[in-house]
Amino acid sequence: MKKSVLAALSAALLVIAFSLMSDAQDDAKTDPELVADLKLLQGSWELHHGNEGKGRPNTRSVKTIEGNKETLRRYSVATGKLVREHSVEFQLSKSGSVRVMTFYGVGGSPEQGLSYVYKVDEENFWDIPGLLQGGEYRNYQNEPTIWHWKRVRENAAAAPTE
Repeated sequence: MKKSVLAALSAALLVIAFSLMSDAQDDAKTDPELVADLKLLQGSWELHHGNEGKGRPNTRSVKTIEGNKETLRRYSVATGKLVREHSVEFQLSKSGSVRVMTFYGVGGSPEQGLSYVYKVDEENFWDIPGLLQGGEYRNYQNEPTIWHWKRVRENAAAAPTE
């Protein structure tokens, strides 16, 4: 008896989770602010970081967004060489009026992903992990941090810079 009740509850929770996920995906396609954000996010963004604030940055990261896919490339500032590259898919949503980006492995699903608060305009993209609380989102960093990405213009995305 207990096993059947547990199985029924588990099935009900899965239905609710998939329903909420579907609602969030629908919101990303129909919410005018999220649609506008997705359009603004398209293209390449650059961030210089590393050395934990002690001296000059040692890493240049370039994030390229096409549709709902992001490819992140990290370069050594000293050599200009590509150090690491990976791609993820993402979904935009809102928690109240706060905008949230959830990223997850290509072919995965948002409930497997990690999330952060974001803000975007024509030239700037702020990625702010560590603020979301509760069970709906998982942060990719425990402590709040502000990562300020700047738009890369055509022809500049591939060239290493200091």
